[in-house]
Amino acid sequence: MAQMRSRREQVEAHKFITSRMNQALVLANPDSIERPLRRIGVSIFASVMVLALIFGGFAIATLFGKGNAEPVVGNIITIKGSNAVYVYITQNGEEHHPTDNPARLWQVTNYTSALLLAKPGSTGMPEVQDLKPSSLAGVPRGSFTIGIQGIPSQPPDKSELLQKINWNVCSMPREDGGTDDYQLTQLVVEDMEQPSEWLSDDKWILAKTTVKPQSDEVPKYYLLWNGARYPIEDTEEYPAATLIDDLGLLASDAMTLNASMINTIPPASPMAPEDRTEFGTASQVAAAGGGTITYGVPVESSGEKYVLINENGADTFARISDTMAKLLEKHNGATQQVDPTTVSDLGSQAAYEHKNYPKEDLSENPWTSQSKRPAVCAVYDPRAQNDESTVIKVAMYEAAPKTLTDNAKAVEVLKDGTIFSDVEGLQAQTVLPQGTAALVDSRTDRGATISGITYMVSDQGVRHGISDDGKTDTTQTMLGYAGVDPVSVPDTMIHLIPKGPDLDPFEAKKQMTSNAEDVPVFETAPAEEEGAGG
Repeated sequence: MAQMRSRREQVEAHKFITSRMNQALVLANPDSIERPLRRIGVSIFASVMVLALIFGGFAIATLFGKGNAEPVVGNIITIKGSNAVYVYITQNGEEHHPTDNPARLWQVTNYTSALLLAKPGSTGMPEVQDLKPSSLAGVPRGSFTIGIQGIPSQPPDKSELLQKINWNVCSMPREDGGTDDYQLTQLVVEDMEQPSEWLSDDKWILAKTTVKPQSDEVPKYYLLWNGARYPIEDTEEYPAATLIDDLGLLASDAMTLNASMINTIPPASPMAPEDRTEFGTASQVAAAGGGTITYGVPVESSGEKYVLINENGADTFARISDTMAKLLEKHNGATQQVDPTTVSDLGSQAAYEHKNYPKEDLSENPWTSQSKRPAVCAVYDPRAQNDESTVIKVAMYEAAPKTLTDNAKAVEVLKDGTIFSDVEGLQAQTVLPQGTAALVDSRTDRGATISGITYMVSDQGVRHGISDDGKTDTTQTMLGYAGVDPVSVPDTMIHLIPKGPDLDPFEAKKQMTSNAEDVPVFETAPAEEEGAGG
C-alpha cells in the first residue's frame, strides 16, 4: 500500500523539479550544478564597473582641465586661488579685433562693478568664467583698476532681498537711564517684537523734540495720535505751554523723542484752534435764553457741539469735537446754548476742524514711561498700504527691544546729536540683517511715488541709486534682480539713509576711456520673470 508523502516532502520535490526546469531552459543542461543566472549577473556587474571606470576617467580629465579655457570677450573673469575680479572687454564695447579694437583684461574694484561693466548674457546677467592664471598668459591688460568705489562688494542674492518686512524708525535713550538730551534714532528693517502699546483712538503720546545740550533751543511739542503727529505750535497768541495746559495735559509728561523720528509720522492739522477774523465778535444769531451768539465760542444744542462762523457773508454752524470745544472755551469764552431750530435754519455742514482731529478727552491716560530705556517707533508695513495714503503705526515699548539696544553699541553719538560717521550730519543708524539688501523707491504721505528712482539699500546702511544706461531696468537685471518690484517706502524714511554712489554702468565704463562719448552701451537681453525676494 502506497505511503502518503508529507507536505514538506512535496515542497522539496516541487523545488527540485522547478530547479531542473530552469537549468534546462537557461543552460540547456538539467543536471548542471551552476546557478542559472550567475553568468548574467557577472556580465552585468562587469559592464557596470567598466562604465564607472570610463565615467571616472572623464570626470578626472574634466576636473584637471577645468579653468584652462580661453577668456571670452564680454565676460567677468575670476582667477582660481585669488579674490581678484576682472572683466575682459573692449574699450568701445564693439566686437574684439586683435589690432583695431583689442579686448583687455581690466581688474575691477569689486564684483558689483564687474556686473555693471561686463556684457549681459542671455539671462540679462554677465557670464562668469573661473580660470587658471595660465589661461590668461599673454592676454592684454588694462593699465589700471576700474570700478566704482564705495558700493557693495557684491549684491546679495535675490532671495535675500527684504521686500515684505516692516520698516521701523525708533527713538530711544542712547543708554540705560540716559537724559532727554541724548537720544538715538535707528531705522531698522525687521519685523520686531510686539510693543507694549500701539497708538490708537484711546492711546496717545505728548512728545517733545530733543534739544542740543546747553543751548537756548526750545523743544517742539506734538500730540501723537492714531498714526499722525499734531503740532502744538508755540505762538504769541497761543503759547505751547498754555495749549498743553488747556488740553488737560502736563508738559512734564512729554516723551522726549528725536525730531528725525517724529518727522517720519505723517503730519496732521495743528492742535491750536484756527483764529478767524470774526472770532470774538457778537453775531445776530439768537442764543437760547436771550442774547446773541459770539463767533468762536463753543455752542451746544441737543448734546452736540458747534462753533458759529461766517462764510462768504453768511452765518453757519460747524460741528466740533469735545477737544476743540474745550480749547475754544479756554481761548474765546464759555459755551453758549442755542435752540435746535436755529441750528437747523442756519445749517451745520460747514467744516472748521480737520476731519481727523482728535475727538477723545486727551487729559485721560496719555502714554508715558518711567523705565530706564523706553523706545517709540514709527512702523511702516509695506504689506498694509494702498495708493491713496501712507499708513504709519506708532509702537511704544516700555523697554527697548534687543535689536535696538544691541545695534546701538556699534555707534558713537557726538555732542550735537549726530552719529559719528564719514557722512556729515548723519541723523539715524540704519540696520539691515547682514548679507541682505532692499530695493526701494520713495512715496509721499498720500501714497504716490515721488520719482522713478530705485535704490538698493545695502546691509551697510547706505542707499545706492540704480541708474539705467539704455533700456529701463537693465541695470537691475544685471545685478540679478530681474522681475523684482521695489518696495515703496515713505520719503521721510528714505532720507534718513545716507546716499552712496549710484550703481551706474556709465560711471563704471567711462573710466576706461578719455572720451565720455565713447562709453559703450550694452543692450540687456530680457530675463525670464522670477519671483521676488522675501
